[in-house]
Amino acid sequence: MKRILLFTLASIAFNGYSQSLSLSKLDGTPINNNQVFGYNEAGDVSEFKFRVTNLSSTQSANVKIVCETIVNTTGEGLQICYGNECLSGVQEGDVYPTSGDVILPPNGINGNFDHLLKETTGSGPYPHDYTFRFYQINDSGVEIGNSITMTYRFDPNLSVDELNQIQTAGVIVKSTFVKNQLELDVLKSSNLSIYSINGKLMYNSVLNYGLQNVDVSNFSSGIYIVQFESEGTISSKKIIKE
Repeated sequence: MKRILLFTLASIAFNGYSQSLSLSKLDGTPINNNQVFGYNEAGDVSEFKFRVTNLSSTQSANVKIVCETIVNTTGEGLQICYGNECLSGVQEGDVYPTSGDVILPPNGINGNFDHLLKETTGSGPYPHDYTFRFYQINDSGVEIGNSITMTYRFDPNLSVDELNQIQTAGVIVKSTFVKNQLELDVLKSSNLSIYSINGKLMYNSVLNYGLQNVDVSNFSSGIYIVQFESEGTISSKKIIKE
């Protein structure tokens, strides 16, 4: 009986931290794990304000942000403001704030000023991708609870449609008119399915980060539905095989 009781208590304690943080935009729109946000202009229009919420009703949360990866750039010119710190550049592997802590009380949220912002356009090659992970540590500095990862993409060549594709699917369909190859720009791992207009599954695979081509040369001419699924979120787009 004692072992069962101890196991139950340990399980409760562990589960209490299983979902300790949530991330959203300033307007309250939830940010899902591995979601991507794109911008094609530098300056104030590229400001990405984020809100971190401590979901615990009993425990304070010491929330950190780590810059996990930077692609095609050095990290200079991306402003990060978090807590009492505002920096004009980030470094891969650095944890923010670099000094001090951001302690959220039970059910508490961070301030309205915290954000990411591309200060300058910089130079190619594009895109410039910055991936950040939000997580919590205990008093001993050990990570606890859940973490949430998001990517900030900057590319002055992105169209409005591509910006929408980034946020909804995390994958850009480079052209909806294809001959032999479907060109994809993958920002987050997703399951890819291609269906005929009649609902027949024509192709299925797992997409990983980067530029990828899918061979559709054996498809008949016509309309197809390209579907992306990642962590329960599904989005789709029509393509025309010429």
